[in-house]
Amino acid sequence: MLKGVSVLIVEDSWHVAKAMRSALENLGMRIVGLAANTAEARRLVAKQTPKLALVDINLKKELAYGLIEELHRQGVLVVVVSGYAVPQMPAETVAAFVQKPFSEADLITALRATAGRLH
Repeated sequence: MLKGVSVLIVEDSWHVAKAMRSALENLGMRIVGLAANTAEARRLVAKQTPKLALVDINLKKELAYGLIEELHRQGVLVVVVSGYAVPQMPAETVAAFVQKPFSEADLITALRATAGRLH
């Protein structure tokens, strides 16, 4: 179900971003890019809008709430990956939530749960 789906990863921890990229590539997903901040994410989305985005809320010096809302308005399914227990945002803007620390299985379960909403 996820094979060939384009995905953006927005995560400021490089080792976490690389682990997510590896897990997604193993599922056959197509990575449109890795971004460590919202400006980088917006540049990548301007080039190619993904179907799905994995977004960490707390990106070193900024929070990604605005980016998550923008992606949602553009029709991108957003999976929030965060250390925060409950994201402070409208539930309809988030397709799934994965709390850190998480396992690869946790991530894959969340992605598969959103797959039915991909169009």
